Amino acid sequence: MNPEKPETSEPQGGNDDTLIDFLPTKAPTAQPKLVGIVVSVDSSGKPNGMTVAWFMPVSRDPPLMVVAVSPRRYTYSLIKQTRDFTLNILDSSLIGEVEFFGSVSGRDVDKFSKSRLTLSKSKFVKSPYISEAVTILECSLYADYPAGDHQLIIGKVERLLVKKDAASDNIYNLKKIKLLLYLGEGKYTVTSEEVYEYP
Repeated sequence: MNPEKPETSEPQGGNDDTLIDFLPTKAPTAQPKLVGIVVSVDSSGKPNGMTVAWFMPVSRDPPLMVVAVSPRRYTYSLIKQTRDFTLNILDSSLIGEVEFFGSVSGRDVDKFSKSRLTLSKSKFVKSPYISEAVTILECSLYADYPAGDHQLIIGKVERLLVKKDAASDNIYNLKKIKLLLYLGEGKYTVTSEEVYEYP
C-alpha cells in the first residue's frame, strides 16, 4: 500500500479555480431545458396558453408528467377549474410565439387571437392542443403538490401525439427538427443533429 495515497475516496477539499459559485436560487436555470406551451381552458371553454420549461416525466405506469406552475399564474387557476391541460412541445421556428406566450398574462390578453398558433380539438381532454406542435400530450390532472413558490401539477398522459416527420425508430429525428431549449435570462438554444449511441 502506498502510504502517500488516501485509503478512501472521500473529498479532500481544495480550491478549484475552474468553478464559479452561483447563488442557489439560480439552480432552475443551471441547465438547458426543453420548452413547451401548456394549454388550458376556462369554465366556458376559452383557451389560454403559457410557456413552460420546468417539466419532466415522473412515472411510466401510469404515464405521468409534472409541470411546475406558480399558483399566481392564470394557468394554474384554469387547470384547477377544468382539471386537465395539454403540453405542447414546439420547435425553434416558433421561438417568437414561445416568448410571447411567456411574457403576457391570459387574464389580460387573448394570446391565441394575437399569435400565429392554431388549436385543434383534443380527443380525451377539454383543453385543445396546438396544431403546430411537434409533440402533444393530452393530460388529465392527477395530483397537485406545493413546492416552494410553485405548485407541482402532475398530469396523467391520456394521449401522446408526435408529428410524422419529427420521429423515427421511436425517437426524435434531429436532422429534421430543431427542438427549442431555454437557457435562462431570456436566452434560447436548439438541439444539434449529433446523436450518440452506446452499446
